[in-house]
Amino acid sequence: MNDFEQILANANGNTQEKKPFDKNTWKEKKQQERQEVYDLMDKMADEIKTDVDKYKEYLNVQGRFDKYSVGNALVITASNPNATQLKEFDDWKESGAFIKKGENGIKILEPGDSYTRADGSSGTSYNVKKMFDISQTTSNQKPRTISYDDKVKLTALLKDCPVDVKIVETIPNSDNIAEWNKEDNALYVKQGGETPEIFKQIARELTRVGLEETGNKELDNFKCISSSYMLCKKYGIDVSNININSIPEAFKNMSASEVRNELTSMRSVMQDINTRMSAYFESISKTPKNKEHER
Repeated sequence: MNDFEQILANANGNTQEKKPFDKNTWKEKKQQERQEVYDLMDKMADEIKTDVDKYKEYLNVQGRFDKYSVGNALVITASNPNATQLKEFDDWKESGAFIKKGENGIKILEPGDSYTRADGSSGTSYNVKKMFDISQTTSNQKPRTISYDDKVKLTALLKDCPVDVKIVETIPNSDNIAEWNKEDNALYVKQGGETPEIFKQIARELTRVGLEETGNKELDNFKCISSSYMLCKKYGIDVSNININSIPEAFKNMSASEVRNELTSMRSVMQDINTRMSAYFESISKTPKNKEHER
């Protein structure tokens, strides 16, 4: 090796011969990274089904990150439950912010390419993405907030409502402000009351309309309350008096995958309502809604 070759090798740190790329080793490493994320999802699902405080942490996260899948919301809950805004390293850099020294990212899964399994069915590959919360960066950007007042939010909630809404003086045998009657498929709303409380109770009943009944009344009510809690959290409605103080035994006895399935049904009904609300907000706003893709 002549002098120039030696200088070039030293500059590139190539004092030893490079090892050839091993595709199988690379695939194994990627699979291990994915499995670590899946394991964390299951671990968190097992935790929240027995710990009501952890469960509410998850609801807070999913309410803030409604575009994220249940699995990724579980990972965020396990890694940084106070996160408010997540981006990849390069996206923070592009916005003029840098990751603080010593900060660890949150590894989530993002859908990749579709493929055909050996049995002919279709599947989707997932890639591990490392995300950083704004609190882990030098950014002083303020988080986006929904600035509409409560009456506009309530209007959006009722826009294109899938059931008839009837205003009544009283709801027989009930202290509720709002209640859905399955028999006549009507949502009865009592006259009077503060707008935020009306929003909460209508949100709860509309999630009841959208969720499939499990046959377990306690579990069904728990799912309705949880779904409306996330919706209220997203739209800045106070959730302090939404009663989630215990977890049903049926939920506690579920496997991690069953818990994730139940959480997915809750998220789905929340998203259905949110889609209608977002369409209304977009119709009255000069600024198009944020087209952030789901993760």
